[in-house]
Amino acid sequence: MAKLPKVGDKIPVERFFVSRMNVRAEEEFGVSEGDEALQAHLSTAEIVQPFIARPEDKEGHWESGMDLDLAVGYGVFVGRRRFLAKRDRVTRFVVGKDVLIQELTDEEALDASLKENIGIFRRDLDPITRGDKLNELMSRSTRSLRDWARRWNISPSTLSDWIRVADTSPKMREAIRKGVIPFWDGLKVTGLKLGTELQEKLGELALSEGLEAFRKELARLMAGKGKRGVPRGIYLVDRVIWDKRNRKELEYYDILKKAADAKRIKIAEYIKDYIIRHIGEIAKEIPQSPYFAIKMSNQNM
Repeated sequence: MAKLPKVGDKIPVERFFVSRMNVRAEEEFGVSEGDEALQAHLSTAEIVQPFIARPEDKEGHWESGMDLDLAVGYGVFVGRRRFLAKRDRVTRFVVGKDVLIQELTDEEALDASLKENIGIFRRDLDPITRGDKLNELMSRSTRSLRDWARRWNISPSTLSDWIRVADTSPKMREAIRKGVIPFWDGLKVTGLKLGTELQEKLGELALSEGLEAFRKELARLMAGKGKRGVPRGIYLVDRVIWDKRNRKELEYYDILKKAADAKRIKIAEYIKDYIIRHIGEIAKEIPQSPYFAIKMSNQNM
C-alpha cells in the first residue's frame, strides 16, 4: 500500500499539477511583470517558502482515509506561482524543501487556498473568482457563513457581499472580473435588485464605454432609490441590538436569521410578521387594562 512521501524524498516534477482547489487555477501564468520577475528570481535561487500539494485522484478529488494508490499525482493548492515558476527549471522537487505534501480533503484544501489569497495575502483575487470560490466552499462544507467568518477573522457581512457581487449577470461579472467595474460599484448594482436584463445592459455599457458611462447610468437608476431616512408616520420597532460578544445572543440571532432565510425574507420583515401574529394573542388581554377601556370609550363617543 502506498505511503505519503516523507521529508527528503525527491519526486519527479511530472507528478505535480495545479489543483482545482487552488483559487487561481484558471488564471494564466507568465503574462504579468510579477510572474516574469518571479521566474527570473527562481532561475538562480531556491524556493524559500515551499508550495503545498496533496494527493489527488484522476477526478482531482480527495477524502480522508482514501487509499493512496488511487492518487495519480499531487495537486498544488497553495503556492501555485512558486510551483509554476520553478517547474521548468528542475527535474525533481524535494519534500520539505521545495514542497510540503499534506493529505487534505477538498474542503480543507479550498479553505487553505482561499485563506492564502484573500484580504492581506498577496495580490487580491478578482471579486468574481473570490465569490465563486467562496460559494463552492460553502456548498462543500457543513459550516455556516458565520463560522467561516470567525475562522478567517472577517465579518459575515463582508463574505455575504463577496457572494452577492459574484451572483450577477454574465456581462456584469465580466466587467467586474476585468476590473472595469470596481467591487463597490458592483455591490451597488446588487443592492438595486435590477434583474438580469438591466444588469446585462449596465455590464455591456461598462465594457464598451468605460467606467464613467457606467457610473452615470447607475446614478440615474439609483435616483429616488437611495436611503432617504424613514418616512414620516413610520414607527421603527424592529431595531433590536445583538451583542456579538455575547455567545447566547449570537445563537439567538443565528436562529432568527435561519428562520427568515427559510421564508426568503429579511429579518426585519420576519420580526414584523411575528409581532403582528403575537399582537393577536396579547390583544385578548389588553381589554382588561383600564387605559385600554378609557381609549375605547373615547373612540366610541
